[in-house]
Amino acid sequence: MTTTNRKAALVCAALAMCNVLIGAVAQAQDVSFLDARRDFHVGRTPVSIVTADFNGDGLQDLAVANSASNDVSVLLGIEDGRFQEPQDFGVGNGPASIAVGDFNGDGVQDLAVVNAGTGPGYYDGSVSVLLGIGDGSFQVARNFDAGTHPTSFAVGDFNGDGVQDLAVTSFATVSVFLGNGDGSFQAARSFAAGSSLVFVTVGDFNRDGVGDLAVADSSRYNVLVLLGNGDGSFQDAQIVGPGIEPAFIALGDFNGDGVQDLAVANRGFFHVSIFLGNGDGSFQAARTFAAGRFPASVIVGDFNGDGVQDLAVADSSQVLVLLGNGDGSFQEARNTVAGNRPHSIAVGDFNRDGVQDLAVANIFSDSVSVLLGNGDGSFQGVRTFRTGSGASLAMGDFNNDGMQDLVVANQFSRDVSVLLGNGDGSLQEARSFETGSLYPRSVAVGDFNGDGLLDLATANSSNVSVLLGNGDGSFQQPRTFGTGGSPVFIAVGDFNGDGVPDLAVANSFNDVSVLLGNGDGSFQLPRSFRAGSHPSSVVVGDLNGDGVQDLALSNSGTDPLYVDGSVSVLLGNGDGTFQAARNLTAGNRPSSIAMADLNRDGLQDLIVSNAASRNVSVLLGNGDGTFQAAMNFEAVFGPFFVAVGDFNGDGVPDLATTNDGANNASVLLGNGDGTFQAAGHFGTGLNSWSVVVWDFNGDGLQDLAVANSGEVAVLINNTLR
Repeated sequence: MTTTNRKAALVCAALAMCNVLIGAVAQAQDVSFLDARRDFHVGRTPVSIVTADFNGDGLQDLAVANSASNDVSVLLGIEDGRFQEPQDFGVGNGPASIAVGDFNGDGVQDLAVVNAGTGPGYYDGSVSVLLGIGDGSFQVARNFDAGTHPTSFAVGDFNGDGVQDLAVTSFATVSVFLGNGDGSFQAARSFAAGSSLVFVTVGDFNRDGVGDLAVADSSRYNVLVLLGNGDGSFQDAQIVGPGIEPAFIALGDFNGDGVQDLAVANRGFFHVSIFLGNGDGSFQAARTFAAGRFPASVIVGDFNGDGVQDLAVADSSQVLVLLGNGDGSFQEARNTVAGNRPHSIAVGDFNRDGVQDLAVANIFSDSVSVLLGNGDGSFQGVRTFRTGSGASLAMGDFNNDGMQDLVVANQFSRDVSVLLGNGDGSLQEARSFETGSLYPRSVAVGDFNGDGLLDLATANSSNVSVLLGNGDGSFQQPRTFGTGGSPVFIAVGDFNGDGVPDLAVANSFNDVSVLLGNGDGSFQLPRSFRAGSHPSSVVVGDLNGDGVQDLALSNSGTDPLYVDGSVSVLLGNGDGTFQAARNLTAGNRPSSIAMADLNRDGLQDLIVSNAASRNVSVLLGNGDGTFQAAMNFEAVFGPFFVAVGDFNGDGVPDLATTNDGANNASVLLGNGDGTFQAAGHFGTGLNSWSVVVWDFNGDGLQDLAVANSGEVAVLINNTLR
């Protein structure tokens, strides 16, 4: 065994992929991480979400309108805050908003969806009604014409007959569809209001027992109120007050006077407006509270259990919670990261602990994020530790205390961040060490001068830096070595069998550079070997069983379509040189590569994350350096990085991917034959890049550490607790 291989069991460098798998300690059918956000894949471009009990089991379920796939995803709840795989039900064109009601009076929850139609005229707008069967499934949708480009709707009883009706916004009108009580509706009656209506909700603003409407007019920047007459008609619209591109309205009693107030998410001005009601249908002047950059929706709940109503806001990249003071004012917003582009938000108690939780529909990651409440106004998420602008992550014991530490290459600076581990899953404050060159994109760990201490090597924008370790968690000044054009990733191996660690550097200019080590921390001049189109990462292993280390690279291909993305396999000759690359087909834009024996046949297999394909490719090895055709397994939007571990303790390799497009990590449990189960998704943080696997708190379970934008997120495995 070479020096590098002996070190590998300790250092597990980021993409080089350590294959240490803990023994089978118990059987488990699922995997979870302590205090981690859970994400659930739904249809394409989810824009609106509601919660209800659709199968009568006492658990809260979710329903999501997916605007790009013309369907609704229904996720039935499981006892502990998890959800079953979604069931999809077709609706009309371009679903934009979803609501729950009992439209045929059978005591079973139904769904209604407003469909904006197809561009450019949007003349085929409609309302779809899906009558519930009571077991969580729904009848085929019944569609009702809703005019041109309907945008939002609300459910209420507008004529006092005990039957639920619909109010639908479309351009400058509100259309009212009176219900017949059998799931069908009468022809629409329209009422003029504003010029570009985007949202409507139902309340009783003058306390006469008749349903009224509050409407957001985005083009005139107004909030409007239409008081109901009780017969299904409405009075002329009154202007409540201005917003800045109001997008969403929620109702609450924010000052405890028993009168309904309005909370308005203003997409164009980074705040929420509060209009306190006077009880006669009029409202006080707006009070504004900061709420992120582009608040898209707002919902009301009591998130800290003090009996005062609070707000939760879906912002462009996060969920913000504003705790109420009880007088109509709110505290400074607290943030929790959801998926990519949170758009709609719902409240429920999904794990039945008596604390309100949140469910968030994420437009750009085609997912729903579930944030379990802690009861103090905060929500569960990963433990994060500040770094620089991190992109690549590796680990090792840099201060020789027997505990694993982390190092992050900060790609938008000229340094690495070192975070020493405390052994309980927490990390000390980051210390920075200069690389001497701009844009370190990747970091690897090895003992390059043979002193028994771990050192660092980084791939920078134009060279390689080596930082020799002092053994106390600090590092010496960098030494730089030339490499090929635009290095992007670095890995450690022993390519000439002399027991001295060497470096392999993937260069985006279509080759890989090999720098043979001299054993004193210096390296020989690079030798370059042709790879595929735009290499993005490299991994080291013995792919043909000859005892010589080989290379495998992921090649991202050429923008914009990445159709020439591939995997390159370069078999080693044992003297530091390599045979001509064999190029294999993977998915779209391969971005990282890992190596493991996935089907337990004693042969090395390859795993590739495909950043533009929503999946990972598995290429099972034949043992001679060739591979079977790729099998693809879905992760979620933008899988950028892949790592191997055993997360449920069954002795079978599993996969973890970071999904830059979804701000989360996916875990795919292995079946032991090279195939994988459906992915589970766990929140990480903004712009998740690389991941490493280790038992960071010493409990025998493998955990995850993820390099995000400016921080490291640690997800502690909770599977067998």
